[in-house]
Amino acid sequence: MERAERFILGKVGDVMGTMTSFLERGLMDEDFPIRVVQTEETFLFAPHWHEEVEIVYVAESGARIELNHHLCELKKGEILMIKPGEVHSFLPGTGKLLIIVFRMHFLTGTNPCGPDEQSLKSLVSHNTVIPAHQVQKANLALMMKAIAEEESGRQPGYKWSMKARLYDLIVRLIRLEPGQMEDDCPGGACSESKKFAFIEAVCEYLERHYDQPLKLDDIADHTNFNKFYLCKLFKEARGMTVMDYLNQYRIAQAKWELLGGSESILQIAVRNGFNNLNSFNRIFKKYNGCTPSEFRKRSGRTAQ
Repeated sequence: MERAERFILGKVGDVMGTMTSFLERGLMDEDFPIRVVQTEETFLFAPHWHEEVEIVYVAESGARIELNHHLCELKKGEILMIKPGEVHSFLPGTGKLLIIVFRMHFLTGTNPCGPDEQSLKSLVSHNTVIPAHQVQKANLALMMKAIAEEESGRQPGYKWSMKARLYDLIVRLIRLEPGQMEDDCPGGACSESKKFAFIEAVCEYLERHYDQPLKLDDIADHTNFNKFYLCKLFKEARGMTVMDYLNQYRIAQAKWELLGGSESILQIAVRNGFNNLNSFNRIFKKYNGCTPSEFRKRSGRTAQ
């Protein structure tokens, strides 16, 4: 297998402009750890992230995928494995895909530091591209299609079959990995899993209460974390401060209302957590390069 960096062509900002990524919630059923997505001829999806592993097979044409603000171009027949927590999006020029998403803890169970689990950890610790010839040689596409067929057919026992086939797929992928696997678990799957769970909980709290006058102390109290440690951990994981994430989410919601609503800009500002028009204008301009009224005029609506 080859690291995805081999396919990186440049900054995505040069292609699509600056886009904010948000946590994707409700990705799959709580009681079933696998999700299958089969896309149409063209597929677009905004920047997002989640704690699950994502395996993307390019069934037709090619794919242009943003990975952490860099462009990854894939050819037909290739597979990309996206590690947990990685910000990614699907850009124009992406054809038909077969995507399998699964939760790590389904495979690691109660012993995330065992030798086989460490092999899995090594496999998903980076974004990996598998060339088409290797995909074909190892029958990886056929294995993914078999999982998808079980999901679409939904015959009795299909969930068991999907789990069994996913195990087979992961074993095949692990055996493609070159080199020795780690035998220990210092700062490994155990701590990483807790870190993702913590960051996910913070993001969910922010996105559910963004319309309220939140302060850093409120967020720290809710998560039972020291606010300085909270800020450090969040910045390391998401590349921005907690308040930046909150403000960008507020602005993203406000932009939809500016485009589709008839309310005044002040009403929209207050409904999205800003206590006055000046702070809304200032923060909106920081992330968009224009004021809310200018944004509304550009969209063909009348500023109020």
